[in-house]
Amino acid sequence: LSGLSRPQAKVRALDMGADDFITKPFDQQELVARVQAIIRRAKGFSQPTLAVGPLTLNLGSREVLVDGREVQLTGKEYAILELLTLRKGVVLSKDVFLNHLYGGIDEPEAKIIDVFICKLRKKLAQAGAGELIGTVWGRGYILREPSQGAIHRMPMPGLPVHGEAGLPA
Repeated sequence: LSGLSRPQAKVRALDMGADDFITKPFDQQELVARVQAIIRRAKGFSQPTLAVGPLTLNLGSREVLVDGREVQLTGKEYAILELLTLRKGVVLSKDVFLNHLYGGIDEPEAKIIDVFICKLRKKLAQAGAGELIGTVWGRGYILREPSQGAIHRMPMPGLPVHGEAGLPA
């Protein structure tokens, strides 16, 4: 992202290893789409469809299916699920989600991520995929294949998990 629009600046940036170049002023949706395309390619996702257990995510149409049935998500819920799916198996902190959702512009408090995750889990559970998103206490959230066990009980050493030490299950 640059304020320089001369062709020489673009060529230099691309020659130095940039994957893309966009000039200011820019459309935020275009920037997000370009970043998502680069992430997909970097992760080896040439196709816009990703599957995790019963969940299928179409990155192009932003459609979410569980066992072939559509799940209606808000834009923020979809963005969180998309990030989790693209980074499957990686613990993502609330700061990562905030940056993905808001990009440093008018960011709310980190607690909002817990609210979005709770609503997302509820919708996925109603569709039959409630165990995909796990909590790693003190670190963040993770998406795993369902066959990898009860992922909502992944404690950090010395920290309680859901249902223990008075915490809600």
